[in-house]
Amino acid sequence: MKRVDAHFYLRIVVRLVLGFLFLYASLDKIIYPGKFAEVIYNYRILPVELLNICAIVVPWIEAFIGVSLLLGIWIETSAFMLSGITVFFIVMIISAIARGLDIECGCFSLDAEGSLVSWKRVIEDVFILAGGVYLLICHSSEKR
Repeated sequence: MKRVDAHFYLRIVVRLVLGFLFLYASLDKIIYPGKFAEVIYNYRILPVELLNICAIVVPWIEAFIGVSLLLGIWIETSAFMLSGITVFFIVMIISAIARGLDIECGCFSLDAEGSLVSWKRVIEDVFILAGGVYLLICHSSEKR
């Protein structure tokens, strides 16, 4: 009988939590791409010409990551994509904070009462990034 280590269960929990978070985060953005484009615009980072394409593509990337993690397929690819996009989110939020922008982060909800960019959001994203890197490392080491 094969012994299952504690990391096995931790990987499942991390994978499911991150999968749910990314799928949940994508829903409002997929349903309301115009509102998400406004959120992106408020960061004042991207040229106007790229706003609409990003508002359409980013939520579907998040949905892909979420679904694949929930289903346990393409875990290494999803963890890599999750880590990359989360680093980008962290940079965008820190940039907004550094420039004194008081804007919605657009992280999980596009509601008027959505959360603003803050160090709390950066810390949350760092934990999400840590989970993605953990999955990436664990999955890579399993192949050896």
